[in-house]
Amino acid sequence: MRESLRKLLLMLLALAAALPAAAGKPDTVRIVFIGDVMSHGPQLTAALRPGGNRNNPSDFDYSSYFRHVRHRFDEADYVVANMEFPCGVTPYSGYPQFSAPQSLAYEAQRAGIDLFLTANNHICDKGRAGMDSTYVLYSRMGIPFTGFFRSAGEERETNPIIVDIKGHRIAFLNFTYGTNGLPVPAPYHVNVLQPERIREVAARAHARGAEFLIALPHWGEEYHLEPDAAQKAWADLFFDSGVGAIIGGHPHVVQPVQCDSVRAVAWSLGNYVSNQSDVNTQIGMLLTLTLVCDRQGVISVACMDPTYLWCSRRRMLESNYTVIPIVEWIGRRDQWLDPSDYDKMVREWTDIQRKFNL
Repeated sequence: MRESLRKLLLMLLALAAALPAAAGKPDTVRIVFIGDVMSHGPQLTAALRPGGNRNNPSDFDYSSYFRHVRHRFDEADYVVANMEFPCGVTPYSGYPQFSAPQSLAYEAQRAGIDLFLTANNHICDKGRAGMDSTYVLYSRMGIPFTGFFRSAGEERETNPIIVDIKGHRIAFLNFTYGTNGLPVPAPYHVNVLQPERIREVAARAHARGAEFLIALPHWGEEYHLEPDAAQKAWADLFFDSGVGAIIGGHPHVVQPVQCDSVRAVAWSLGNYVSNQSDVNTQIGMLLTLTLVCDRQGVISVACMDPTYLWCSRRRMLESNYTVIPIVEWIGRRDQWLDPSDYDKMVREWTDIQRKFNL
């Protein structure tokens, strides 16, 4: 029933898109968000090609990571992901201080991700070397990124990032609660959650002509399925500052989606891909945010549509890690290399449906 309603809603939105909109602009914008793209040690081992050099980024194969969700990216106007690691410092490493091969970033870009989020608790894991290599890599790739900046001056000029999507100026405000106690190496700047900073960056967005503001905070208590008091207080501040929607991450599990006439919040998208296997950490969320523009040019949230995902680890569904839309794979147990992973998916998905009243 839920899937039928989703399809009906998408059909109605498509019909609405065909109607005249304000100033001749398309009146619907669909933005897809995924959660934490991580690079744990076992992921490095699984991605390394046979006989490959562990210090050569081109010897790592990440083609399985986005294969089964790319069709969802293709349906969107814009795609955003949290890249929870610095890139390029060898030897590559997993938890607790990450450094991913550049090939992971390139694979994400090839899959259709348009914006990398970098304000998270692991961005400073490799110090100045990690910040340098990540900044140079993303700049060379030509991929928009936000959350950390080369200098205070660059932060003032480019924060928040404002993107033209189908003729509409959308601002993305990416903040993190902290950097695991690691100092931000000079001259870099990382967006850290502070009341005055939120107000300042939101005010810049409005002053620079953004039509709609989306906050992307890295926040909350790890492994908690419900938002905590601090998240709710930060959300109040974001909305009071003129933000129209909030999409959060960091807890490594999904948290509820709230979308009504007052608020549009996805409290946590959970992990996208990781080596974590504790209860609920393999379930993530792909969130489709649909914005509509009325005849007066005012943009508002039409819906926040979650697609729940399962991260299948090495030698479970496939030889490498991969991510699948859960509903599309129910009933296909015989396709698993290790059917116990299917059983775990069904068991935890059933529990999430019950807890979230899905």
